Amino acid sequence: MARKDDPRDRYLNIATRKFAEQGFHGVSLAGLAREAGVSKQAFLHFYASKEKLYGAVLARLADDLCADLERFDRDETADARLIRHFEDLAKGAAHKEATARLVVRALLDSDPEAQMWPMKRYLDMLVRLAQVVPALAGRPAADLGMRLFQMMGAIHYVQISQTAMDGMFGAQERQLMEQELVRNISAEVRMFVAGR
Repeated sequence: MARKDDPRDRYLNIATRKFAEQGFHGVSLAGLAREAGVSKQAFLHFYASKEKLYGAVLARLADDLCADLERFDRDETADARLIRHFEDLAKGAAHKEATARLVVRALLDSDPEAQMWPMKRYLDMLVRLAQVVPALAGRPAADLGMRLFQMMGAIHYVQISQTAMDGMFGAQERQLMEQELVRNISAEVRMFVAGR
């Protein structure tokens, strides 16, 4: 377990912010080290390579998303848990732009050679939850995954577009659009768990 003042946590926080802003290819270990006020070797001491550091950032993101999903009452039905999870994601759209950017960057920066898909664990967890929804029983996992992926995509697209939306429509109109997103996602996830 990491100590409160563990440099790994500080390095991971800096890397998370930079990877969200610039993506995997836009970040250098030297730049991260400079921002942290340490040598590049300090980063390499804890994370043997940029790829391993990025993997740790994405693993922590997946852990956080899975924890969000697991925090719901286990006595709730699977459909109620899915509804609440997606509504909470949509409601948090205005406040989690960096998280959304990291999710989108993880998808855009995926290197087939790396064979590392930390976000898959989160999507698999969503699919497993959907598979126990009575109206979705027997549906192929790929179909369920695609619908879930589409809803996540809509939420994250709005999250990463806040600056552009402010410029095009103004902050007040963007806020109204975010409220509409919550209503649309709520309706979409409810149709999904109803088998439509």
